[in-house]
Amino acid sequence: MSAAHTATFGRLAARSGSLWLSQPASNSTLSRMTSRRLRRYPKLRLSPSRALDLRLRTRTDLQRGAYRHAIQSAIQKRADRLPLLLMQVWLARQDTQNEPYIYSALRSISPSEWEDRFQSLASAGWSKEDLDHWIWILSGENGDVRVQRFVSAETPKPLFLLMLLVRSDEVFRKAESLLSVMEYASKHYFHSTSQSSGNDTALPHRTMTMDVSKFLLFLRRLVKHIMRFWPRAIVTVARFTATYIRGIPSGTDAKGYHRKCEVFNQALQLFKKPAAIRPVANMEFNWRAQRLLLAMSDNLDKPLVINKASYRAVRQVMVGLKKSKTERAVAVRYAKSWPPYRQDFDGLDAKRTPEDDHSRSVKAGILAKEAGYADDHYDQALGALGGMCAGSPTIQTRSLPPKEWKGDEQDRNLYTQWAMTVRATRNRQEAWKAFNDFASKTGKSPNFQVYAEMFIKLQARPLQPTSSSLPGDSRESFPIQDANYSEYELARLSPPSVAQLYEQMIIHGVKPEGHCLHTLLSNASSLEEGYRYLRDSGIDAASVSSVALFKEPSYQALRRMPLLVFRSYIQLLCALHPNRRGREKIPLEELSRIRHAIKLARLRLRVGTTEGSTFRPPWAIILRALARPHLCLLNDTQANNDAEALSVSMDIVDHVQKTVGIDTDMFMYLCRTVQKAAVSRLGSQESSGEGSAGETLLVPSAQAVARTIKTIFSQIIAPIGRTDIEIDSLNIPRLLHNIGPAHLHTYMRTLAFLEDMTAMKELLRWMLTHKRYIDKEAERIDTRGYALIAKTLCAFQAFAGPSLTQEEQEDMIYQMENAVETTGSWRWPTPEEVHNYVQSDLHGRSAQLQQRILARLWYTSSEQNDEEAIAMSSA
Repeated sequence: MSAAHTATFGRLAARSGSLWLSQPASNSTLSRMTSRRLRRYPKLRLSPSRALDLRLRTRTDLQRGAYRHAIQSAIQKRADRLPLLLMQVWLARQDTQNEPYIYSALRSISPSEWEDRFQSLASAGWSKEDLDHWIWILSGENGDVRVQRFVSAETPKPLFLLMLLVRSDEVFRKAESLLSVMEYASKHYFHSTSQSSGNDTALPHRTMTMDVSKFLLFLRRLVKHIMRFWPRAIVTVARFTATYIRGIPSGTDAKGYHRKCEVFNQALQLFKKPAAIRPVANMEFNWRAQRLLLAMSDNLDKPLVINKASYRAVRQVMVGLKKSKTERAVAVRYAKSWPPYRQDFDGLDAKRTPEDDHSRSVKAGILAKEAGYADDHYDQALGALGGMCAGSPTIQTRSLPPKEWKGDEQDRNLYTQWAMTVRATRNRQEAWKAFNDFASKTGKSPNFQVYAEMFIKLQARPLQPTSSSLPGDSRESFPIQDANYSEYELARLSPPSVAQLYEQMIIHGVKPEGHCLHTLLSNASSLEEGYRYLRDSGIDAASVSSVALFKEPSYQALRRMPLLVFRSYIQLLCALHPNRRGREKIPLEELSRIRHAIKLARLRLRVGTTEGSTFRPPWAIILRALARPHLCLLNDTQANNDAEALSVSMDIVDHVQKTVGIDTDMFMYLCRTVQKAAVSRLGSQESSGEGSAGETLLVPSAQAVARTIKTIFSQIIAPIGRTDIEIDSLNIPRLLHNIGPAHLHTYMRTLAFLEDMTAMKELLRWMLTHKRYIDKEAERIDTRGYALIAKTLCAFQAFAGPSLTQEEQEDMIYQMENAVETTGSWRWPTPEEVHNYVQSDLHGRSAQLQQRILARLWYTSSEQNDEEAIAMSSA
């Protein structure tokens, strides 16, 4: 034992008696070592690992009180369970005098009992030094540090310790932490290995094997962490899972095959979990993960059996994918009437059968039926989203999977099917028809799920005439085809208003809850209307009244409001915040809405809580609102309003960086706010007659702002990976965040308004270096992605191009033209393209910014020439 350990236990001895016994004292404890196994390893109501888990997650006084009895009960046990002993020794080393129930329980353990149990530890193949090492691991200040300590040594560690580190409420900030635990698990727990002592004697008790049940628990927790902050790495997890499945011994009986099927099916179902960030857009990575496992199964000597839940999980992912080329061709041919049967455009269409028009999701449903699994209401709901429900065509609709009722509530999937038939329509009139037709067919009244989908259709914005979206691609409402209807027929087919439908819902005894409440609340026309929805939902009245303007809510009151409802209320406050109305003064009550949202978010998502460390949506909603053009925070000029919006955004970003962290969308909102402030300043300079090359910077506190956004961008593009990683076969994504052409274009323009030409050059060099990655991101958003790449290059040439030296420009052109794969977007823009880019920006003041930059360059060049002339004359 080291000197540090000796000193630590010396202090413990002064407080509660030594944990270690002398050799004579230890000899008197052998009776317990030979006692019955049931006494040493009794069955406990709460597992020791769970008790240690509760202690690890204890961060606040509220949690300390909630977990007190469970932890106290565990401490009082004298069992030889390894997690229990680890927790008791760990707590014995802490100052627990402010927790009397722990302090007294630890003091009740006599020195002989301690030594007894340490002897038991040694008989199991572990040492006191192992225990010290594990306590050092658990003492890390956050999840990333604990994992770093865990993998820092190759010494074997018990499986429960790994499970503790990846528990569901842990918070990770570094992707390397998850890679490290996968690497460690694959090296130490996937195969049966026996470790040796110093004299090469095998210790069979220390065999590191992760059985199927333990692996599935580990996988479940791993997927949750991955989908929270690194969704594209779910494909890496799929490769990790495939490695485990292939390593399961087949054996002489059928057990090995059944174990492989169990892991395979459970993994397919886990990989349907939507990402916490942009869940629909990231669903393609869920599909890649599932497809990888399906391909692995096909390549086995005996393909694995897919059960019904796994077929369903595949369909749940497929409904969230973009339409394929074939599916888009079918969507173009939808009839304008309802049901939307496919129209034949030519002879090739006439030869196609109805089965040829089925979407991938519908085809997967057919395969499930061919495998012997009968359809139920939930399968019909997925069919409706896939474009076919009960033999009748619907609109294939890109969507997250709907709610699935299970167990005793499985019959409620009828309402899920009903709700999805309403969702799989093009506009409110078709939705209202589907709403009523299903009621007539079943004779039932709709529940909150069905009403929610109808409210969404009634609140949907009309599709822009210039949009290229097809039916089902987005939530916008397509034009209603009613030219041939009489006034009577129009009146009969027209749906009610939101208010009328809500009154109908309340009269029928249906309360707003779940998605229905979120939809109504976030789209309410006034705060009073929002408060009514909250009261009708049955949420605690004190909590509802506490979130009103000019109230001082308590943390406990806010905690009683569900997190997603809280998010919807923040969204309502931001949506109702006013814009400027010329010279009209806006009442203080209206001006305080966003600030009230910020105050509530800081209180509800407080530092040190799991919610405060993981839940981003309220902050993203607030930052997006602050980036809104013409937002009014002060009864003052537009320039001062936009400067205030930037100041508030910077404060929020500073807070969020210390808690939940910034994502790419929040970064883009901050960039837009910077641009907004600069554009307003340019406008005020133009109206005041200030010169183009004015000394005043366009952005308030420009240096601090530039430093912040450049720091955030460097964090976003920081590469993932470790030089010592040994699982390269997993094909690890090299970036934590999805940064695409839209982010790059916005950032390039922001740097231009900050007049940071050096950072613009660095950004372009990064883009050229990572061209293949950017091309993949561009493909994800079709042709618009490549158009944004071209715009980014035009923005660089328009604002930073004039400052390039001839050598710099030739070098960048050479890099661009000599790329391995070059698309039309990756070429140096012509002067005409740059001019068109600048002139087409009607509201962003690109032309004024370009003039300002050119004037400054001319002024700087003139000063340098004058200085050179003076120097030459003096010489």
